[in-house]
Amino acid sequence: MIFFIVEDEYWALLELKTLLKKYQNEHTIYFYDNGEDACEEVPIYKPDLIVTDITMPGMDGLKLVQKVKGMDPKIKCILLTVHDTFDYAKKGIQLGVVDYLLKPIKKEALYKVMDHTIDDIKKNKQDMAEKEVWAINHLLLQPLRKSNHDLETFERQPLFLVYLLFGNWNAPVSGDHLNMDVTEFKREVGISLETWLLPLDQQRKLVLIAGENDQYFIDFVLSSLFRYFKGKEQVHISYIKKNEDHRLSEAYHQVHQLLDKYKRFGESSIIINDQENQKDISMFWTTVRVIERQIQQGELASINLQIKILIKQIKERRISQRQLFRFLSDMYYALIYKLQQTTNSIIQMNGIEETFAKLDCFVTFEELEDWMGELITRIAEAFSSGGIAPKHLIPKVRDWIEKSFADNITFQQFADEHHVSVSYLSREFKQQTKMTFSEYLMNYRIRKAQELFENGVERTVDVGSLVGYHDPKHFRMVFKRITGMTPREYKKRIKTNL
Repeated sequence: MIFFIVEDEYWALLELKTLLKKYQNEHTIYFYDNGEDACEEVPIYKPDLIVTDITMPGMDGLKLVQKVKGMDPKIKCILLTVHDTFDYAKKGIQLGVVDYLLKPIKKEALYKVMDHTIDDIKKNKQDMAEKEVWAINHLLLQPLRKSNHDLETFERQPLFLVYLLFGNWNAPVSGDHLNMDVTEFKREVGISLETWLLPLDQQRKLVLIAGENDQYFIDFVLSSLFRYFKGKEQVHISYIKKNEDHRLSEAYHQVHQLLDKYKRFGESSIIINDQENQKDISMFWTTVRVIERQIQQGELASINLQIKILIKQIKERRISQRQLFRFLSDMYYALIYKLQQTTNSIIQMNGIEETFAKLDCFVTFEELEDWMGELITRIAEAFSSGGIAPKHLIPKVRDWIEKSFADNITFQQFADEHHVSVSYLSREFKQQTKMTFSEYLMNYRIRKAQELFENGVERTVDVGSLVGYHDPKHFRMVFKRITGMTPREYKKRIKTNL
């Protein structure tokens, strides 16, 4: 907040400067020794509170309050006087003075009046801000239909609309910067222009900034916004300039469409104009054809590599999220179509709409890679159920091992449950993983044992039991065969590296 302190007596003004130091960390205070100077600077600094002596030469305190209230009735005023008379109190009440203090000023009385007035100003500002935000939100959703002078005046002024999206449309977000009020927002970002901050939902904010200078806005305001929020988390920004004839609801729709059309996936993005073209992604389809062939041939262990290659290509092309999601949809339908031609049967895929809806929750390429792996695995499983030899069971075997490694499991169990030959599965498992079932299970159990040691589980017998080895001697033997050291040596190395 901004305070004006007006006192013509030198020592009295000096005393007020000393007493009011406690407020200077949170508020800006200007001191004046006459009413004329204070009155001239009211339109410049727009004070929230004026504390003024009554009896001053030239413009006295009552005249100053009268002038100030004529400029802005919302400014709070407190009078200082040596006269405890009804006439002064009556005149002050008529002018809208919130209180008056008798001189010489008592510290406790001054602080009590100041604190009460500051709280009152804060509440009034909050109430006004809430009403203003409600009115602006109303204008965003629909054009003004009934005559309203204040809203019409607001809608006619030139504004920059800045649309902020944190993460992705449905991504979970967190952080104190999401709950800033407009004052804190302007201070943190470094904006001095008149600003309105409207939360749209958990992920989105709309910032309205008064101004007409395009180049200044792009070079300073927009870049400051982008730098600040990019340092907090992934953010996407678009903006549009609304002129006097431009409806706020139309401008809001346009700025939303701009972001929806051009925001990137996996990295922060800022959209300055509407001229970015679709990028060439023909190289993606070469990778998709390799994935299709691997599904047909049951080479599922090699598909993960192709998915990583595809993710790398997507990163390098830096395409918009809209183009990316359209490609993923086309990839899905292309794979289904090609594989159905191979089997001459319908491939059933349930819940595919929910699967694609998850994309709007993702922020990173790691999440996208996991999603793509799950989607293609589901396609491969559906393809294998259409009469193709069960080569596609191997990923299920690996998943079963990873979930049940601590139990006493055998390859025969899996083969029996899926009604396939164990000898066939053994050959296919060795071909796809380059290990036998026993070797794969053994290696996976020891990896988990290493994780347990690294996470602070001390007793070797406990770790062995947790990963499926109930004979400590056998566990120690297997551990050394896989890692090249005993459990004791491995634990010692962990402690050494801490």
